[in-house]
Amino acid sequence: MTCTNCQQEVSGKFCTSCGQRTNVKRITFREGWNDFWSRVYGFDGMFPRTLRDLTRSPGIAARKFIDGNRVQYYGPVGYFFLMVTLFLIVASLLGIDIKEFYSASQSTLAPKPKPGSGQEEFNKMVMDFVADNTRILAFAMIPFNALASRYFLFRKSGMNYLEHMVMPFYLTGHIYWLNIASLILYKLTSSFALHLAAAPISFFYFAYAYTTFIGYQAKWKSFIKGLLVYGIGMFFFILTISISSIIIVILLIYLNPEAFEMLRPSNNR
Repeated sequence: MTCTNCQQEVSGKFCTSCGQRTNVKRITFREGWNDFWSRVYGFDGMFPRTLRDLTRSPGIAARKFIDGNRVQYYGPVGYFFLMVTLFLIVASLLGIDIKEFYSASQSTLAPKPKPGSGQEEFNKMVMDFVADNTRILAFAMIPFNALASRYFLFRKSGMNYLEHMVMPFYLTGHIYWLNIASLILYKLTSSFALHLAAAPISFFYFAYAYTTFIGYQAKWKSFIKGLLVYGIGMFFFILTISISSIIIVILLIYLNPEAFEMLRPSNNR
């Protein structure tokens, strides 16, 4: 048999020279659809397997990828961005404004500021920033998780810093299935219950994942440290954001003293 691409002799399902399939089917709607998902997202077994194993045994899936098995699983960075994109697409299809969704969910936990006050304007500015930079903020959290894992909690794992980033990329991306479900629930019932439960569920999902990711410790130790990976990572992330925000506010007030009026307590009663 001759390869249709490079004209080399082929004996198996794929050409050993260029990777071309030997069993090339006629162009049909079904074949075109399968080929599209296969080439763009690797849905020909890779994506369903990644989805299944990140649900059942996320630590094992991450270790296999780190150990060199790049055929079975979707890449961690690609999976993360795919899930964030899917989340935004679902929100768009459901007609949900992410800014309003975040703002309304937060209002269920904290009292609303006075309408027209500087605090209300400031809160809106924060929610707009979060909604407009969902992917960036989710991405920015991951290095802090990896920092906690590599340098504080699992220093004897034998993995470098970048290898420790594989796990939080996978886990954070997979948690977006929960966020997507929360959008659907909100659309159907106007309830934020699942959205508000996402944080504690994510907390324990991290802990569960690390019980199968780290093999040199007892599972209960890995579980506790998995909780700390999420907690310490979140702490340093919030600390960095807080310090950056304080610096920005100070510069803003210095350059534009009128901005101080937005945050004055007397303006928020």
